[in-house]
Amino acid sequence: MSAVRPFAEDDVPQVADLNWRVLHDGEGPSPPALRSYFQELFLHNPWFDKALPSLVYEDKGKIVGFLGVVPRRMSVRGEPIRVAYGSNFVVDPNSRSTLAGLHLVRALLSGEQDLSMSDSANDLSRKVQRALGLSTVLLDSIHWSRPLRPTLYALFAMSRSKKSTLSICLRSAAKPFCSAVDSMAARISSSPFRQTVPRLSGEELDVETLLECVSEFSRGYSLRPEYDVSSLSWLLSFMDRMKAYGGLRKVILRDERKTIVGWYIYCIRGSGIGEVVQIGAAQQSATEILDHLFNDAWKHGAIALHGRLDSRLIEELSEKGCFFYRRGGWMQVHSRRPELLQLIRNGDAFLTRLDGEWCLAFSG
Repeated sequence: MSAVRPFAEDDVPQVADLNWRVLHDGEGPSPPALRSYFQELFLHNPWFDKALPSLVYEDKGKIVGFLGVVPRRMSVRGEPIRVAYGSNFVVDPNSRSTLAGLHLVRALLSGEQDLSMSDSANDLSRKVQRALGLSTVLLDSIHWSRPLRPTLYALFAMSRSKKSTLSICLRSAAKPFCSAVDSMAARISSSPFRQTVPRLSGEELDVETLLECVSEFSRGYSLRPEYDVSSLSWLLSFMDRMKAYGGLRKVILRDERKTIVGWYIYCIRGSGIGEVVQIGAAQQSATEILDHLFNDAWKHGAIALHGRLDSRLIEELSEKGCFFYRRGGWMQVHSRRPELLQLIRNGDAFLTRLDGEWCLAFSG
């Protein structure tokens, strides 16, 4: 007997083991940290709604498929709406003949939410979702990259494409030279990678201030997220504890009159790639906010920054030496209300990596 049913506490070990085996190539039982992750994220998050549960596909008494659901609160021109993000979509490879993936997605789309979304769909998930009516938002599936230490960044790209012992030794030997070249590039006045002292002043961004900023800066959008102190605190704490993309940096920016003109949040792991979570910017200050972000990441050792494209900042990102490409997850959307889909496609939605599933990844 096969069936889709809501995810429950007793399912945590089976689901974590399935995820560990299929998505992490793990062997044996899943680690306790992964089991705690599934329990907290899908059963005890601040938006948990029994009407929008995560789903399992059970075949002959065994769980062979899982689709995590994280509800989010948003509004459209002041009207509250229910949003369901699909996450951790996994099916046992030996059970794909059961069409578990199709049954799970179909069950999600039949839920009570106004809008279903995914911002991290891989190519396989995208095919399954498209077959059931989800559409791809191409602009929100584009990413940008800004090299900060260009030769070390090039070395990083090489290390991902070639894994031979010789190439690893050569790259290790080249690092000091690359660091010296990057140091020069940061000082030469004509260099596109030159680092200058930002005009804006930055300080640690607390939850209350972030809540005010998101509320104020998103007023010009028809569709926007809705947070309170409790839910936003949990979200930032969860990200900081998981450290899926490294440690969290949160900075509020003020001009010379001490007026708040924007903020940014990004993650960084050691001397590696920084992942931008959210940028809030008054349009007239967007260039200076990017300057401050790039300088801050450079001072903290990042070799580059990656982020998801924000249509409001295309011109400024381009002028600051960023390049754009398709990588990572696809943005997928579905709704029985066509106007909601149109708002997202038209860029009339304040949606960042903070507001979806991307920021809820497991660090293992």
